[in-house]
Amino acid sequence: MVCPRGFLTDGRLYHLELQSTNDPTMPWRMLDYYSLLYQHYGQAPQQQVLYVGEAPLALASHIAEATLAFHYAVIDIRTLDGEQLLASAVLEDNLLALLCGSDNPRLVVQRLLQRIGELPRPAHSDAVVALLILAELRRLHALVLEETKQMPITIDIMENPFLREAFEKGQLEGRQEGRQAGESALLCRQLEQRFGPLPAWARQQIEAAETATLETWGVRLLDATSLEDVLRAPSPVDLGRL
Repeated sequence: MVCPRGFLTDGRLYHLELQSTNDPTMPWRMLDYYSLLYQHYGQAPQQQVLYVGEAPLALASHIAEATLAFHYAVIDIRTLDGEQLLASAVLEDNLLALLCGSDNPRLVVQRLLQRIGELPRPAHSDAVVALLILAELRRLHALVLEETKQMPITIDIMENPFLREAFEKGQLEGRQEGRQAGESALLCRQLEQRFGPLPAWARQQIEAAETATLETWGVRLLDATSLEDVLRAPSPVDLGRL
């Protein structure tokens, strides 16, 4: 347990650093912190780095030089039990549970939003902002926005610039995804009418294509003589015609 001012209950000085990237300079930064903390408090700190990034953990945990040996602990938050964080009475602990490994992230988001809903009304938007920031680290931004709309949480989106931008971005992405899906389906029907049933590779290529590429293929369809001719990669000339 950590007491105020970063001391453990047994009196040891504790330093926790959150890190979202595999920064190769991390050991030297931790050594700088170690030196500053030692000079200020007069004792060696117990140091841990809590890795919260999406990429596999590849942070070094030590320095081994001819005249220097230094080490600290590195923990991947995905190895921690999120249930313990969700059970905490501290909201900040609850929110970190989103970064832990989970087979059902939607359920975690729902539980977090229920916890936020229990807060006094003025605190709702700040808590949702914090949740959205953490959600970006796990590509759960859209899921949080979706679940937020279903929860009885009072938030004035227009008064919070971050939330306003997040919701507008979500709506725009939804419209873009809908447009892309419609263009993919239309192109598939046109190709089938021209060349017959589409092979699996062609459908996969069309479903993964961006809107600009779909539009390029639609133009090529007018005078192409084969399916392969339509679905080749767009050239600068093709893009210039759109």
